[in-house]
Amino acid sequence: MREKIAENIPLAPYTIYKIGGPARFFAEIKNLDELEKTLEFASQKQMPFFILGAGSNILISDRGFAGLVVRITGGDLKIDSLRLVVDAGVSMPRLAAETAKAGLTGFEWAIGIPGTVGGSVRGNAGCFGGEMKDAIETVAFFDDEAAIQQYNNSACKFGYRDSIFKKHPQWVILRATLRLKKGNSEEIQNRIKNITLHRSQKQDIGVKSCGCIFKNVPWDRKDIDKEALLRDFPDLERFYKQQNIPASYLIDWSYLKGRRVGRVFVSPKHANYFVNEGGATAEEVIMLISLVKDAVKRKFGIILEEEIQYVGF
Repeated sequence: MREKIAENIPLAPYTIYKIGGPARFFAEIKNLDELEKTLEFASQKQMPFFILGAGSNILISDRGFAGLVVRITGGDLKIDSLRLVVDAGVSMPRLAAETAKAGLTGFEWAIGIPGTVGGSVRGNAGCFGGEMKDAIETVAFFDDEAAIQQYNNSACKFGYRDSIFKKHPQWVILRATLRLKKGNSEEIQNRIKNITLHRSQKQDIGVKSCGCIFKNVPWDRKDIDKEALLRDFPDLERFYKQQNIPASYLIDWSYLKGRRVGRVFVSPKHANYFVNEGGATAEEVIMLISLVKDAVKRKFGIILEEEIQYVGF
C-alpha cells in the first residue's frame, strides 16, 4: 500500500472551491481493503487523517493538511426493492438518478448536492424539504479502533446539518442503508427537473464555491428571541411557519451581496454562497466570513454558524 501513498500533493484541485495547500501524505482508495491499509499507515505514523469525498462544503487551509488525506472515489450502489445499500464514495447526484430510474421517491432533492453519501450522512445534508435522516436505516463505519460498527437511525443522532459522526471525526463512514418509497416515475422525473431548474435560477451552479457557508438559523435555537425578532424585523414573518430563518436572507438584508475580500466575494445571486473568482486563498474566505458574521450580528443580533468544515486550521 505504501507505493500508493503520495507526498506533498496540492489539495486545491480536489475541491470545488479550488482552495487549499498540500497534504503531507495523500492516497486515493476505491475499496474497504485499501481503506484499512491506508488508515493503518496513518496509525503507524501516529498522524491525523482526513477523509475527502467530492471536496464540497470544506475549506482547506492555505498551509494544507499536516497528515494523511484519504480520497474515496466511487463505490457500489445496490437496490433491493425499497432498500438501497450505498458506499460512502457514491456521489449524491448518482444516487438520486439511480433511485429515480428505479421508480423510488424521496430522494429527488439530492440531485443537485455536489457531495458524496459519506459526507452527506456526516452533515445530514438536505434541501427542498428533504434530509439524509429521512431515508437512513443504518450506517456502517470504522470506529476508533478500525472495527466495523453499525448504527441505526436514532443512534446516529441526526440534527440540523449534524450527526454523531461530526462529534467523532476519527470515525470513518463506510456505507449507508436507505429505505425509500415506491413512486410514479414520471412524477419523480418532473420533480427532479423542477428542482434542477430552481437551483439554476437561485444558486451559483458550476462556479468555484463550496456551497452554503452558513447554516440557516433555527427559530428554536436557544439564543433566538423569536418574538423580539419579529417585533424588530416584521419582514421575518414570512419565515414564521418555517423551521429556520435562511442565512441568505440575513446576509442579503445586511446589504452584503457583492461584498468582497481579495478574490472571493458574496454571490449577488445567492448571498450564502461565497465565490472564488480565481486564485482566492483560504485566508480571504476566513476574512469574508468574519466580515459577514459581524455585519449580521450588528443588524439582527444573530450569530451565524458555519456549515462548512474547516480542514488544516
